[in-house]
This record gives sequence, structure tokens and C-alpha cells, in this order.
Amino acid sequence: MTASALEATFARWKNALGAADLATFYALMDDAMVIFDEDIPWRFSKTDFVDHIAFHIPMWESFQWVPRELRFQIYGTTGIVSGYATFRGKPKDAGFRQRFMAFTQTWVNANDNWRLVCWHQGPLHGQIDGASPS
Repeated sequence: MTASALEATFARWKNALGAADLATFYALMDDAMVIFDEDIPWRFSKTDFVDHIAFHIPMWESFQWVPRELRFQIYGTTGIVSGYATFRGKPKDAGFRQRFMAFTQTWVNANDNWRLVCWHQGPLHGQIDGASPS
């Protein structure tokens, strides 16, 4: 249960999403996981998220989720991945889109396998625009 093993699992998960290998992407997510996504204002289950992605796939020519400034922390059998990410993509019927966000993920290790159990991401504009009333 080292940070390098968590980093490798996170990279496999991220690369699977980028390659549209959804079977691998979803396999690393625990069935009971919780997701707070920047796109939806309520909690998602894994099933909700799978349905959400399936709904969007036909509408997009391309997309990427690009994480930056990653930090990996290990606490016993719990791993935390945090950083910033850019979602960028090209819908089929519209111009290019780009969203900037911060994210935190909780991973749990059981039997030397990391599983994503919680993923929260939120847009940065809410942390910048109107953050301090004048």
C-alpha cells in the first residue's frame, strides 16, 4: 500500500477514461461509491454515473479529463488523490467547451487492490467569482 501503487492505479483509471476504455474505468470504481460531479447538483451512485456517461457519449465528438498538480496521500488502507482538472471537449452540435475544477478522490485498498470509493469535483469559478463580497 504505497503511494506509487496508488499513483499507478490512478494513472490506469485516468488513462482508461481518456482511451474510452469504460470497462477498465468502471472496474476500478467500487459499486457502492459516491460521486459529487461538477455537472450535476446532487449525489451520484456508480450506477447513476454510468447512466450519465452513457447519455452523453453520443453527443460528444471528443472529450478529455486532464488532472494537474496531483497529490497522493496514504493513511493505512485509505488513499487520497487531490488536484485540479480540466474537462475539455467538443460536442457534436456546438463549439468547444472547457471547465476547470478541483477534485478529491478517496481510494481504499483491500487485498492489494485500490478501489475508488468517493470522487468529488467542483468548478473553480465558484471559488473565484464572488468569493469575497465587497
